Amino acid sequence: MARLDPHSYTESSQPLAKHVALTLYFDFAARTIHGSALLTLPAAHTGPLLLDTRSLLIHSVLDPRTTAPIPFSFPSDPTPDPVLGQPLCLSLSAQSAALVVFSTSPSSSALQWLSPAQTASKAQPFVYTQCQSIHARSLFPCQDTPAARLVFSARLNLPHPLTAVMAAARAAAPRDPVPGEAGSACPDALWCAAGRSVEEFIMDRPIPPYLFAFAAGDIAARDVGLRTRVHAEGGAALLDAAAREFAGAEEMIRAGEALFGPYEWGRFDLLVLPPSFPYGGMENPMMVFLTPTVIKGDASGAQVVAHELAHSWTGNLITNKTNEHFWLNEGEETAALNMGIGWRGLNDEMDRFKDNMEFTKLKPNLEGIDPDEIYSQVPYEKGFQFLWRIERQVGRPTFDVFLKKYIAKFKFQSIDTETFLEFLKANLPGIENQIDLKQWVEGTGIPPDAMEPLSSIYSKIVSLSNEFKLGNIPKKQEVANWSGQEWELYIENLPKSVEPSQIAALDAHYRLSESRDYEVKVAFLQLAISSGCKEYFGEVERTLKQVGRMKYLRPLYTALVQGNAEEAKLSARRIFAETRDTYHPIAQGVVESILAKHS
Repeated sequence: MARLDPHSYTESSQPLAKHVALTLYFDFAARTIHGSALLTLPAAHTGPLLLDTRSLLIHSVLDPRTTAPIPFSFPSDPTPDPVLGQPLCLSLSAQSAALVVFSTSPSSSALQWLSPAQTASKAQPFVYTQCQSIHARSLFPCQDTPAARLVFSARLNLPHPLTAVMAAARAAAPRDPVPGEAGSACPDALWCAAGRSVEEFIMDRPIPPYLFAFAAGDIAARDVGLRTRVHAEGGAALLDAAAREFAGAEEMIRAGEALFGPYEWGRFDLLVLPPSFPYGGMENPMMVFLTPTVIKGDASGAQVVAHELAHSWTGNLITNKTNEHFWLNEGEETAALNMGIGWRGLNDEMDRFKDNMEFTKLKPNLEGIDPDEIYSQVPYEKGFQFLWRIERQVGRPTFDVFLKKYIAKFKFQSIDTETFLEFLKANLPGIENQIDLKQWVEGTGIPPDAMEPLSSIYSKIVSLSNEFKLGNIPKKQEVANWSGQEWELYIENLPKSVEPSQIAALDAHYRLSESRDYEVKVAFLQLAISSGCKEYFGEVERTLKQVGRMKYLRPLYTALVQGNAEEAKLSARRIFAETRDTYHPIAQGVVESILAKHS
């Protein structure tokens, strides 16, 4: 038998579930969910069916028609694989459905439970999911591969006064629990206890498991467009700021439809999560999750929303079949400044992976590799460069026609790189003779026909960065109209280490260490650490204790531990020890890996 995906126990010879019905009881005190997953196959199946699990307690597996037990086992080493978890093997006999009764663990990597003290309200607890890349298996037993798309229904039992949101359509208004409806997932004494309510959701479009998402807590909401509502846990002030930042959501959706075709998901709602959320945004269909750090007060944070919106077509509508084809989710239109920042970031990733250039390929071999550990800008920026190279070859009008045909052909499917290339060659005849497709997809490093972005503003900023190397700080009139993007690009083009006096002079002029824009602030603090400026260690510590976004944690912790200063290394370990429990489990693992490599 052959596995369908190097990051899943799913077998290619076994059927893929097409529907899952979830019943979930939330125990905030125990940081646990008691639940059941009713998995439905496309037809009756006899033989083994392997599901992915990690940190799950499996209570029983039942035939939903007869309630008779279905034999199950864990056919692997007693010690779960640290990346893949354990396979759960069901032994089916002409059965088309199986009901798996389970409980999550407090260590579930898909869930972050926040105590009231860790929330903005300080009054109610909060929980949210992050299932990308392979964390859905720690939430419910499933075929946890992007190749397995399925529809679902979900019934959530919560304590008052908490409410839930989900990357799905709300099926009904919150209601009282009904005896018996939880079945084997939860006894009625718990399910129907006083002060509990039930919320129901439906996702009727097939999605991969990594896009399964919910949050529950003291959540308020406000409409900002015909198809968009902003949700937030952080109180009225945060909700007001988010509504202003993302007021242009409807215009973005219409712009996306003009480029890619109809928006297929109905709603495009947004949830601003607590600062511990480990990503900038997560493109969960119908409900994008966002870090509060994207709210900058000048609407520039809408660029992150635009990026996640683009995934409504590339990523959600058409999905990479496995994580080795992740770049298919990430190519996108980018303005001149974003292109410049991306180009700098791509070059930095080449340096990061100089000892293992396999991870600079668009299609790397990830057998035995934790995708969280090698998450990088390569799929994003090299993928963008590849698509831009194709666009430059055929022209923008032809490329736009190709994109629409591609999306129409493969929507609601999971595909691999080979399928994309076959479609590319069939619809742009001769492209393989004009562009070295193999080098772009399978080659390491940056191909010679990649292009550094050229624009007057980009060239001006790079020129000013070069002037800094000569001891010249930008004049106020030169930066008077700069936003965060310009400053980020400027800092990214400075030397990796400069004289501490230069760092202090730059900050004295422009207060970059105090910027409200975390992209600017973290880029500056990273440079300050690398340059040995100990006076900024306090600000670094405050930043690492304020946010949990891995884009900021990774460079700051890395800068602290990779130099020769023992004080910085000790500081990194102390800060993490004091802050670990406030980070999402995914972020905890990333920081632990950084510290272990420099122990």
